[in-house]
Amino acid sequence: MKKWLMGAAAAGIAAVSFSGTASAVPVALELALVVDASGSISSSNWNLQMTGYHNALTSVLPTDGSVAVSVIRFATNASVVRSMTQINSAGDRDALADFFLTLSQSGNGNSTCISCGIFSGEGTLDSDPLTKGVIDVSTDGEWNTGVDPNGPAGTSGTAEWAVANDADVVNALGIGTGTAPNFAHGPGSFSLLADSFADFEATLRTKLLRETGQDVPEPAALAMFGAMLVGLGALGRRRRRA
Repeated sequence: MKKWLMGAAAAGIAAVSFSGTASAVPVALELALVVDASGSISSSNWNLQMTGYHNALTSVLPTDGSVAVSVIRFATNASVVRSMTQINSAGDRDALADFFLTLSQSGNGNSTCISCGIFSGEGTLDSDPLTKGVIDVSTDGEWNTGVDPNGPAGTSGTAEWAVANDADVVNALGIGTGTAPNFAHGPGSFSLLADSFADFEATLRTKLLRETGQDVPEPAALAMFGAMLVGLGALGRRRRRA
């Protein structure tokens, strides 16, 4: 596992050293998007999934060079269909998003080898301790070939194995499975569940916001915060009158 948090102090020193220069923004996050293309996904649901990636990436992905993204497609086996690429502009982001609209489902078989996807995703990450490596797996079911992705670190292809190597976390998004995937691993890792492919885009957007550090309070939380401020203001007025 890369000691990403331990590199924070070094990152601060680097930021001071490069202040005022025209140096390129260092990549803070490498994101390996591991996409389920197994035969259990119908062509219409595949299109919903690809459109979801397109729209979510377009609306969420930073374009300042701080993030790099790779794409891995898996089913019976896995392949890297887009190598790790730094997103330095809106054009880079749009090219990545548009790539999903052209990505075919065929070529990898019908089974669900989640460990194959994790193994290939880990191979796209580098070992820079100042770069956080995230493997982001989306799947519509449980593994039925390869190895259990929730297995031990000594078994290649498990989430724990990936974190023991170049990944910092493995996150998971389940689609219509009824239960969120159980193989998320690493500090701060998490799993989300989309009830169906129709809900995939919104759930993926939430996931990407969290992975890229762009979380925002939910509307209900904002309303509660606003009500609290109003209450404090009223309390202050009553005290002044007294």
